[in-house]
Amino acid sequence: MELLSALLLLVMGHFFGAYMFYFFHRHIFHGSLGKYPLLRRWKAIHTRHHRRPDDPGTFFFPWWANLLIWTLAVGLFLVTPSFALGLASFFAYYAYRHRSAHVGADTRSGRHHRSHHYGNPRANFSGAYPFVDRVFGTYDPAAIRIKKQ
Repeated sequence: MELLSALLLLVMGHFFGAYMFYFFHRHIFHGSLGKYPLLRRWKAIHTRHHRRPDDPGTFFFPWWANLLIWTLAVGLFLVTPSFALGLASFFAYYAYRHRSAHVGADTRSGRHHRSHHYGNPRANFSGAYPFVDRVFGTYDPAAIRIKKQ
């Protein structure tokens, strides 16, 4: 039973990370919460990423945002290791998927993310799981394909 609880917490942590990312992306990076002083700089960094989506230097969060995320993860690890590992697993998965989308991976999540950049920046906020956008009503099926060189 303890193993089952640990696995459940791991999955919950992973999908909590997916929700957190969606919330930040939609409501801070593209929404009105980005106007607050503490969040304004983070929104500006994301805006730069949209202006230059092919620049690898804009793919990831700045050091101070990573520090904040990983401090939260370590604090959670002290309280509930399985949940914290699940949360960390989402951000590792997201980092892989996000970079893949920007270097041209012709995958479902890659097309989904590119449609956010090159099609409709008011949709497809999830970054890793298109179904999250379906749940919150921000899914836009217009996937952007890339030409192979």
